Amino acid sequence: MFIFAVWIMKQKRTIYQCASQWGLPFGLYLSCAAITSIFADYFLPLNILFYIMVLALPFIVYYFQRRKFIEDDGFTEYAALWMMGILLFILGMVIASFIAFFVLKYARPDFLYVQAEGAIKAYSQIPEMKDSEMLKVLKQMVDERLMPSIIDMVFSMFWFVSFSGSVISAITALVAQRSIKYHNNKL
Repeated sequence: MFIFAVWIMKQKRTIYQCASQWGLPFGLYLSCAAITSIFADYFLPLNILFYIMVLALPFIVYYFQRRKFIEDDGFTEYAALWMMGILLFILGMVIASFIAFFVLKYARPDFLYVQAEGAIKAYSQIPEMKDSEMLKVLKQMVDERLMPSIIDMVFSMFWFVSFSGSVISAITALVAQRSIKYHNNKL
């Protein structure tokens, strides 16, 4: 049994295995980012934390792609690294979407309406926007309770981040394919 376990550990992992293994921590990271954006209007430093977390996404994806590239001794193709990045975002967003849904459903069910009312208040103070059609439509949506449902917002978030992650992964996969420098330590 021990020999079988060692043999399994020495086998090269596929991009799908890597993405599924790293998708959980990445999903928890995306969940934290979603939660910070949901509660940022209560505690303003969460806004800064959210933007830092979003700006760190390319570096995190690059880290995972580079790790896989080195694990394969530099023989991972660009398309494979890109696909792994896409899978990371999709798997991560599945986790983040579930968590964001439950946070929005039970902790902040009025989130969209609070945000819309804040936008109405801000736009009402701008002289050029006071009588705009957009402001009238937004007021009507809030008054008649026509804002999208929580599940609509979560699905939109899922698809937006998944698509954005695809673009980010395409760029970071190019950088992750730098040549590997091996150091031979001679004693």
